[in-house]
Amino acid sequence: MSDEGGWASQIEVIPGRFGDKRPFGSAISRELRSVTGFTVDNDRDFDYGAILLPEDHRFGDDLGWFGYTNRDNEYLKSVTVNLAGYPGDGGKAGPERQQGTPWFMSRTIGEVNEKQITYEIDTWGGQSGSPVWEMAADGSRYGVAIHTWGTEVNNGGTRITKDVFDNIVMWSGQAP
Repeated sequence: MSDEGGWASQIEVIPGRFGDKRPFGSAISRELRSVTGFTVDNDRDFDYGAILLPEDHRFGDDLGWFGYTNRDNEYLKSVTVNLAGYPGDGGKAGPERQQGTPWFMSRTIGEVNEKQITYEIDTWGGQSGSPVWEMAADGSRYGVAIHTWGTEVNNGGTRITKDVFDNIVMWSGQAP
């Protein structure tokens, strides 16, 4: 967060948050990971990272795990992707929306580049870091990108390439 003074010292993770409700509690992590392409060079192609949760707060053990995968260009051009996150504006969809309320949308991918994909999925500041995922025929979800940016025309994310995939695997093994 270079505009905010640098690297966060800790992050609170609140799975399933809905407004003020925290049905699964929360966890604070001080174990954060990223790559120098972003932390030093601020290159959008390398805008991704991980929050390593403490051993006593591995929410996936109780709630289920979300997969991630490296897909080829042609496959990505044909798949519908989904994005859910917590927009900083509360979702902008009427008076019933409030901070901490999830927002969801799905569409096909517009453009596939070596390290980025673009899509016309509505997002707002605060949703960065949200998974961009495909729904497999068996109902499993696999992240194919990490949402990182948006303009008035379209939005995009850092694609899960082999290098990104390998870093996520490595960081998972470093969880406390």
